[in-house]
Amino acid sequence: MAVYILILGVIFGSFINALVWRLHLKPTLKTKKSELSILKGHSICPHCRHRLSSFDLIPILSWLMLRGRCRYCQKNISIEYPVVELLTGLLFLISYVNWPLNFSLYSYVLLAIWLAILVLFISLSLYDLKYKILPNTLVYLTISLSLIYSIIYYLHYSQTIHYVVTRIIGVILSAGVFYFIFHISNGKWIGGGDVKLCISLGLLLGGPLETILMIFIASSTGSIVSLILIALKKLKPNSTIAFGPLLIFGTFVCFLFQPQLTNLYTRLLN
Repeated sequence: MAVYILILGVIFGSFINALVWRLHLKPTLKTKKSELSILKGHSICPHCRHRLSSFDLIPILSWLMLRGRCRYCQKNISIEYPVVELLTGLLFLISYVNWPLNFSLYSYVLLAIWLAILVLFISLSLYDLKYKILPNTLVYLTISLSLIYSIIYYLHYSQTIHYVVTRIIGVILSAGVFYFIFHISNGKWIGGGDVKLCISLGLLLGGPLETILMIFIASSTGSIVSLILIALKKLKPNSTIAFGPLLIFGTFVCFLFQPQLTNLYTRLLN
């Protein structure tokens, strides 16, 4: 099963690459919208627009066999493609191996929903890193799936008012903090997409401890990454970085490893 999950993740990584590229170009590229449809359109080279064959579309392997070049125009194909495919496969595998629920019918349903959310998370992260914006289409879909996840979990694992209250607190705390930052900075420090994304994150994480831990991980990771990039002269001290991927990273860690993190925090205090 772990091998199947890994392969499934790699395949969805290829889907993510296509989704981000098509979603960004669809409003601007002068071509039929159906050609850029993620469901109906055929895969094409981003340079010469040649329709790709099945041989060109094998995740990771095609890029390696073609030595990172288009078979038709010989232009370089970014290493981003196999990296995203491999990363998605690894994150799928990590999610399966560290799934916090005992496996049953509803646990598998929740795992499937989480993996779908994970695909959206990676898509949003990639889009934010490339274009410095979180598209509403993906953000709203993420919120919808997070709400469905929360409802199914409530109905089959935790039919208590405490579960509902913690989710509400999580949404208010996570979205509220970043809305306040967005408001006082007039959108200069953080984008409106991050505020909307936090609705989904609050639904998934729940109470204040998990939400605060997520924000701490995101902020700490952002500081470390920024310092490294500044030291390497890849980033200016007054520059901004995409915060959406950091929030998503913090959520991924807290969602799967929250009990271990809580135990570590408790031991450090003692």
